[in-house]
Amino acid sequence: MRKFIASTAVVLGISSASFAETPEDVVNRLFEGMRAGDGSIIRELVVPDARLDRLQPDGTLRQGTFDRWINWVDQQENGDANEQIFGVETMSQSEELATVWAPFDLHYKGELVGCGVNQFTLAKTGEGWRVLYGIDMHSQGDCSTFRDQFED
Repeated sequence: MRKFIASTAVVLGISSASFAETPEDVVNRLFEGMRAGDGSIIRELVVPDARLDRLQPDGTLRQGTFDRWINWVDQQENGDANEQIFGVETMSQSEELATVWAPFDLHYKGELVGCGVNQFTLAKTGEGWRVLYGIDMHSQGDCSTFRDQFED
């Protein structure tokens, strides 16, 4: 049934973002867009002017925007940037607001180049779940074993 709905959406020209049912679906789609080198996928999942910040190892905050990341993603070839999330946890007090915590490892052109934790705040809008804010912090530890901390 889900394949039928998705196929119908493509035929009718309905955005695939409107079918993202959970905050986790939206976060997964962000990284699908990144892997595809297609910023338009990310753009449809975030509210306009959404912030995307990075907490630096020294505790300072490097402020940014999703637009900056989207522009970078659009410069990548399919498969160049591959951020994989795992051990994802979602917290929600209501049907309208959620926080997704997602550890990651990042491969660029096949090489492991980083790891850390993402945190996204999402709200349910008339168009479905949308990202309001994101922040990440890169780990200073061994990225080749980072994932082991979060998997059973």
